Amino acid sequence: MDNLLIEGTINTPKIDFNATTNLLKIWGRSIPEHPINFYKPIENWLDTYITTSPEEITLEIYLDYLNTHSTECMYILLKKLANYQSTLSKNVKVVWLYDEDDEDMESMGEDISDIVKLPIELKTL
Repeated sequence: MDNLLIEGTINTPKIDFNATTNLLKIWGRSIPEHPINFYKPIENWLDTYITTSPEEITLEIYLDYLNTHSTECMYILLKKLANYQSTLSKNVKVVWLYDEDDEDMESMGEDISDIVKLPIELKTL
């Protein structure tokens, strides 16, 4: 399976999903003009990747900002991973990175963890 690499811009995060190492990274800022258009190919890649049944998946997320619509798209990706973990008993690790003084992003990581029912490790940079 091919890896997914999308270079980040001022408004969109860098996506570095490596199917070989099972390390998926989302880094940057997520305020795309059309979030669904940006996140749909990522969602499609994740759907295909999950069919390869990796034993472990690590998703690392570091966003300094994401808007409401991007948050909804992030929920979709995380719910897919939560379902994968719960239905197939696979190991999914999500690491939510945030700047030490960014209480908003820390709170968002906690809230997302509660909503998607997936343990998220919160770590400062």
